[in-house]
Amino acid sequence: MNPRTSNVAGWIIITLMLCQFIPLDRVNPPSKGTGNLPAGVRLVLQARCGECHSNSTRWPGSAFVAPLSWYVVHEVLQARNEMNFSEFPTASGIAELNAKNRIHALIISGNAGRHAIVPGFASPDLTRNEQELLIGWSANLDKKPLPTAKNSGNMPKVTASKFKN
Repeated sequence: MNPRTSNVAGWIIITLMLCQFIPLDRVNPPSKGTGNLPAGVRLVLQARCGECHSNSTRWPGSAFVAPLSWYVVHEVLQARNEMNFSEFPTASGIAELNAKNRIHALIISGNAGRHAIVPGFASPDLTRNEQELLIGWSANLDKKPLPTAKNSGNMPKVTASKFKN
């Protein structure tokens, strides 16, 4: 190896080492709640989307090794900015409708598992049942009961005879 090549390699290594000391915003702010999300929808969104789209990110090792960490942190912060389930709208309105429309369009497009592949995070591949649940919820704009909702067994069964005079 000639002296010039080893000198360049040395400077590259020193630069990469110094990059480790650049501070990044890997802070998880307090959650404001998930608003009025149904329990099943909340569980699916937390399990499949919550690593990037919530304030409860478990930062992988790739978020601590520069320069890859720059990309990982940027993607998570961008995902939170686009839609953050820790700050989901607490009242029905334009914000909730907008979020539902965006989720619905993403699931219908078939790109939910591929819309953001971030090193260190699992791919958010949805099962068929999870897709149907989210599609039913996101298309449910007039607050009808979700088609996948089932009686948990805690509610008493009501028959027509109980309503007769």
